[in-house]
Amino acid sequence: MPADRFFLNSDLKAKAIVLLEGQEHHHLAHVMRFNEGEVVELVNGRGDLATGKIGEIGKKNVAIELESVSRKEEISSRIYLGVPFMRPSKLEWIVEKGTELGVSAFLFYPAKYSEKIDISSRSLERLHLLAIAAIKQSGRLYLPTLEILPDLESLFIKEALFLFGDIRSSVRIDGSSLKTTSIAFISGPEKGFAEEELNRLDQKAQGVRLNPYILRAETAPIAAASILGMAL
Repeated sequence: MPADRFFLNSDLKAKAIVLLEGQEHHHLAHVMRFNEGEVVELVNGRGDLATGKIGEIGKKNVAIELESVSRKEEISSRIYLGVPFMRPSKLEWIVEKGTELGVSAFLFYPAKYSEKIDISSRSLERLHLLAIAAIKQSGRLYLPTLEILPDLESLFIKEALFLFGDIRSSVRIDGSSLKTTSIAFISGPEKGFAEEELNRLDQKAQGVRLNPYILRAETAPIAAASILGMAL
């Protein structure tokens, strides 16, 4: 993790003075113990990377004068993960590792056999903070989105090639055919897809086998993200 990189949900412009507050202020001042005059990096999750000099460190915020800002355009190919509701600890693992692997959006949906019936606002905020930490650690400049969908069908609104984890299939992901395509990979809960869900997936998506073995609900999305990240 770049020890001098911090997140600010704001436009970043050279010569501007910005304030770090909340968790980022605490991390800079009390965890990393930076001093006035030192140089740090800032990202905003929108493609900008800024360097700036630390000014006054207050009790609730720290002022940073931005010296330079560079921008990286987002790649056109995107990876969407359709993930069923499950226990918060499992979702946290998926979001943290999926962000590191380049996932563009996490689309949470209630499967028939989901372990949980919803995702609380507190859990969603926790997932958002984990995604922020992951982009700082991994060097990514774009923050993935987190969406809660009402049902499986809502996944198909996205413009993408749809794949799903299917233990019945012998088809593997072929990277040569995915070079310029956005991919949505849909995984199922621990108890698997219900029959009606499989019927719908067979109509709208391609079933693929990620591994010779049966993967846990929290492992399959990460495996898919890793394979697709290299393919795209």
